[in-house]
Amino acid sequence: MTRQFEFNPANVSTILEETWLHLKSAADTETHPWRLGNLATSSEGRPRVRTVILRDVRKERRELICYTDQRSDKISELKDSPWMEWMTYDPVTRVQVRLRGSATVHMNDDEQAAQHWQDSSPEHRRGYITVSPPGAKAESAVPNLPDYLFDRLPNDEEAQLGYENFAVIVCRIEHLDWLQLRRNGHLAAQFLWTDKWEGHWKYA
Repeated sequence: MTRQFEFNPANVSTILEETWLHLKSAADTETHPWRLGNLATSSEGRPRVRTVILRDVRKERRELICYTDQRSDKISELKDSPWMEWMTYDPVTRVQVRLRGSATVHMNDDEQAAQHWQDSSPEHRRGYITVSPPGAKAESAVPNLPDYLFDRLPNDEEAQLGYENFAVIVCRIEHLDWLQLRRNGHLAAQFLWTDKWEGHWKYA
């Protein structure tokens, strides 16, 4: 269970600080409810939303980072249009955060992707050693893994096969909406980045 948000209604900047603290905690803690978020892109003028895992947060750069298979639809969608929105929710504090900005994709020939791969675990690397591209039609309900990796983790040589499919998505945030659902009236705040964060309370 996460701790309650601490904020002073007279000081909206408290909300912003608490939000970034919780995002960083979510990237570092597997059980944090904000670790799983919804990443929205667009394709042919229509929204596309999927669940992603928050892997890293760089507050000073306003960045949220997740990983994906470079053959997935979201890679081509972000190349066509870098605009994205990230949404997450905590059922304990009943706080929803929506973060909007643009995304940059880093492939496996990139230093940033290489560093994230180096820091990842063998279990995580196995998820990229897939038989078919994500979204490809399957004949039955089986994991998208080679048979020899169903019951074990890859060795270093096998893991390199996964690196060929690995990509890092870096989302730089310029708009943040914060909402806390309350039975006696919801609270909401909004923050916009110009050359610094500027925030205000708003009606929910």
